[in-house]
Amino acid sequence: MGLSLASLSQNVVQAEYFIDTDLGYGNNTLLSLTPAADGTFQLSIPVSSYQPGYHKLYIRTKDSDGKWSLTSKRNIEVPASDAKTVIASGEYFIDTDPGFGMGKPITITSPDSIILQNFLAATTGLSEGYHKLYGRFEDNLGKWSLTFRRTVEVYKSDTNKVLNGEYFFKTDLGFGSCNGVSFAVPAADGSYLINIPRNTIPADADTLFLRVRDDIENRWSITQIMGNISGILPLTIVNFSVTKQNNVAQLAWQTSSEINTSHFNIQRSTNGIDFSIVGSVNAAVASASMHDYTYPDDISSLATGKVYYRLQMVDNDGKFSYSKIVYITLSNESLVRIYPNPAHGYFVIGNYGKVDVRTASVLVRDLTGRTLINQKFTNDTEQKINIGSLSKGMYVVSIITPGNVQTQKLIIE
Repeated sequence: MGLSLASLSQNVVQAEYFIDTDLGYGNNTLLSLTPAADGTFQLSIPVSSYQPGYHKLYIRTKDSDGKWSLTSKRNIEVPASDAKTVIASGEYFIDTDPGFGMGKPITITSPDSIILQNFLAATTGLSEGYHKLYGRFEDNLGKWSLTFRRTVEVYKSDTNKVLNGEYFFKTDLGFGSCNGVSFAVPAADGSYLINIPRNTIPADADTLFLRVRDDIENRWSITQIMGNISGILPLTIVNFSVTKQNNVAQLAWQTSSEINTSHFNIQRSTNGIDFSIVGSVNAAVASASMHDYTYPDDISSLATGKVYYRLQMVDNDGKFSYSKIVYITLSNESLVRIYPNPAHGYFVIGNYGKVDVRTASVLVRDLTGRTLINQKFTNDTEQKINIGSLSKGMYVVSIITPGNVQTQKLIIE
């Protein structure tokens, strides 16, 4: 807000003001003036830190003799549009919206205009399976944000262990009634060696069916199907796993009893049903000893979500079987980083290999939301942003591309 202040007598050399609370002469917000015995002084008083509504503004001046004037009082109104807003609280709900302010609370640890906030969502009482998690935040003026949504999976326990299993070739006699197998060391996740005597395999059998049971309520897994079985399995998979390493899915497996194996086809799927071959690895020399294999799969072009893998194990006769299915989850990780942070004079935008520099721009704002820097990406190998004109403090940097905004905080020293 702006005010004009008229004064008379000795040269007026200084003024101070306060809103609502007087901290004492000379202890409030001081304003330096051009000395004058009589004049009108323009004052600009920020009110963004005050709550909307009516307040009392007090102003007084000091002359060249060090004497303070009488205190002048004005009634002012701070409209909601001028008040600083901060995120003060939040709430979440699952599946059904109970209405604004009726969800389960999210505690805001450090209220601010922009926050990075973690919270735990209670899932007690929900059925197993997929659910929708919703959340939203409220500012200090009582205004709610847009509601965000995430898909979550609820399961009874993440510590359940594989207890035992069973298999059959042609006829399913029902859960628990087929050829049983037990495991020496039950585990939550792993690969298990199952010995099936060759003389127990029907002569015309071409498919093996497998399933396992856990130690919670004796629940059975989905029945896995291994096709093209003839007398003897091509090999035994001891371990099969996949891990995400940057933009690569690193597959690793270990085998034994490679008596008749030709090669491994690595198959990938994004829905767990439809698989396609993304690579192939030749088998080692036939032997009963252990062999270790790895395969790196480039996943840089894949969207977020689960990526499934299985091995198609092909023997020298062209017959094949499948391994178990493993998967990794690709999340919306931040692709862009800024450094150094804290910064002085400049900062650099890095790790933006997936960003189209032709459409990307960078915005630097202060905590009141004012845009201080707005510039397009260049074709240089790095984006170096000059911040020499900005004062010390906390700022918000936004990397903007069509349909996506990545925001990070920056400290300038």
